[in-house]
Amino acid sequence: MADLLGDSVYQALGLLETLDDERKALSEQDVGTLLTILEQKEECIRELRKLEEHRTELCAAAGFPAGPEQMDKMLGWCDENEVVANTWQHLMEIATECNSRNLTNGSIIRGRKQQIDAGLAVVRGGASNVDTYSRNGMEPSGASLRPIAEA
Repeated sequence: MADLLGDSVYQALGLLETLDDERKALSEQDVGTLLTILEQKEECIRELRKLEEHRTELCAAAGFPAGPEQMDKMLGWCDENEVVANTWQHLMEIATECNSRNLTNGSIIRGRKQQIDAGLAVVRGGASNVDTYSRNGMEPSGASLRPIAEA
């Protein structure tokens, strides 16, 4: 179990690094690099899922049914020196950080999509439907006086 969790930590750290690379590629709008990074991200996630599946199987083989308490029960049963518990905790911290960075990257993507959609709407002759306030702090109303400037 300790080796399995060690491998999971290694893969999770790789995912964390990949998420940082993804954010950099998004910031630089480097599509080629972004495509490569997305493949790396998918591979990290595939490996983490395999390791998680193996961990669940090991716990089940030891008599601990799958569920949210599975690791807690297993650790209470066999981890007297808390080596496995410390590694598990470290893995959970990395997973939390991965989730946070993934949400940040998703926000960047959604923001860019809104910018593109607004620009396309203006170019097509429509009004941009951006959820922002006007220059005077009021909600926008009616057609913009300077739609091409928005694009």
